Amino acid sequence: QRERRSIAMARPSPARCCALVRFVHERCGLGSGTPLVSPDPRRLSADCVGDATLDTLSEAVRLNRPVVLRRRLAGSAAASGSDGGLGVEPANDAAALVPEGLVGHPGTASDLLPRLRALCGQREVLVRLARPPRVASLWERLRSEGHAGDAQGGPTFGDARERAPYRRVDRRPLGDVVDELQRVGSEANENMDQHREVGIYAANVPIEHILPEFAELLRPISTGVAHHLRSAFGLQVPGTPSLYLGAGSQRTPLHFDPTENLTIVLQGTKLFRLFPPSASSQLQPRGGLLAAAACWTAGVVPAVYSDFDAWMAASGRPAAADVVVRAGEVLYLPPGWWHAVAGSAEPNVTVVFGYAPSEAKGARYFQRLRLPFL
Repeated sequence: QRERRSIAMARPSPARCCALVRFVHERCGLGSGTPLVSPDPRRLSADCVGDATLDTLSEAVRLNRPVVLRRRLAGSAAASGSDGGLGVEPANDAAALVPEGLVGHPGTASDLLPRLRALCGQREVLVRLARPPRVASLWERLRSEGHAGDAQGGPTFGDARERAPYRRVDRRPLGDVVDELQRVGSEANENMDQHREVGIYAANVPIEHILPEFAELLRPISTGVAHHLRSAFGLQVPGTPSLYLGAGSQRTPLHFDPTENLTIVLQGTKLFRLFPPSASSQLQPRGGLLAAAACWTAGVVPAVYSDFDAWMAASGRPAAADVVVRAGEVLYLPPGWWHAVAGSAEPNVTVVFGYAPSEAKGARYFQRLRLPFL
């Protein structure tokens, strides 16, 4: 009991550890009185993250509510047409943004990895290296006593405990990355009972700048996003759209972004474990008053990371919503929503478009009037 008490006293107070969170929330418009769906973190479930169409997505953006654009089954568009049989109702789901020809299926002619290798396999990309196995702290072991978690999974790429969470990186030709991921995927299919880990993850690769040939292939998606959704957001984040290419059930640490993100899975699947902004004080966020003041001075609105292991069940952990996004589907993730991400065992290809929140939502990225976190 004395040991538990000393550990609790050593942990930073919520008021101190949430200073950076409050600063980023304020700049994103989450603290300005704008509409915000912030469910009780104790009762959050996958039901809180609904499906949407292009017509209803703008309302989800206004409410800061995550939604998924699914793909209707083949033939359902014609079956649900409302034009008296004179034609097929235009696609109003993910198919309007992601043409079928850009949805990859491993081992078939549509597999995106051979196309990536052929288009730009010679180009070098920055890859993240797997984090060394983490030894749970005494505090984490005490919290997880009696709770069976799902911590056994793929390698984690990134370490929130570091000043630079993704400092373990290397440069590799994209062709070598594709070859490694394909090996991992084939071994995973042959040995279903054994987990084959991969040591590299190509993440946050600027497509337009680093992979211009792939950018041209994705032009229909970029055009569709700009046509249907651009008016709902602020300025596009430099460096997006960006490519995420992994395998072996790779994971990223828990964090939230200060941007409106459209995540498009082109091949494989992604699992998003989500926590609402209202759960921030329970998720051990990093960044105190000093970090918030430095960001305010420099005019930077950063992503915020957490010491919390989202994949390990623990007493007192707020409930999470687990959302699976499949090939050809789109996840809208508002700013401030915490997420840890796991990829499928087979190679997974994801493209992310990022936008600043619009001023209509109360966002004020570049305003320096006061210290909002005091």
